[in-house]
Amino acid sequence: MIQRIQSVYLAFIIIILSAYCAFDIIHLVEIESGKKATEFALNFFYFNTLENGILIDSQIQIILILLVSVVIGLSIFILINFKNRLKQMQFTRLNLVAILALLTTFTVKAYQFIPNFNAEKLMATSIISIAFMLFTVYLNLRVFFLIKKDEELVKSADRIR
Repeated sequence: MIQRIQSVYLAFIIIILSAYCAFDIIHLVEIESGKKATEFALNFFYFNTLENGILIDSQIQIILILLVSVVIGLSIFILINFKNRLKQMQFTRLNLVAILALLTTFTVKAYQFIPNFNAEKLMATSIISIAFMLFTVYLNLRVFFLIKKDEELVKSADRIR
């Protein structure tokens, strides 16, 4: 049903992924000798390279845009189809696969884009952003199990009648 907690979880998935389209997920600053600072800013739309605050390279990420659009679209579709729990469960599984594909593709792109990428160099905001990305996987799994629980509850109530 639309009033259930899984609707809130789906809304959180939509909000988190929509925010990451505008805000940086990974922001990495490398300071080299000679006062040269190179910054890497990555989100779902673009990967930017800045050198001493000047934009050097900007790459739009079509694959990530498509994947995040699929995940947001599936989340909205699951939210709207609250009357058919079996269909919701199928599309929640598909949404999980899409979220994992998005996370994997983003990680591969980060390793390709940033030379000598190392998790130890990440700033605290990047670690929090990555944690929220992983949190969307948890939320999607939680949605699946709550929908499954509702379906089992309805089936058991039908047996009693």
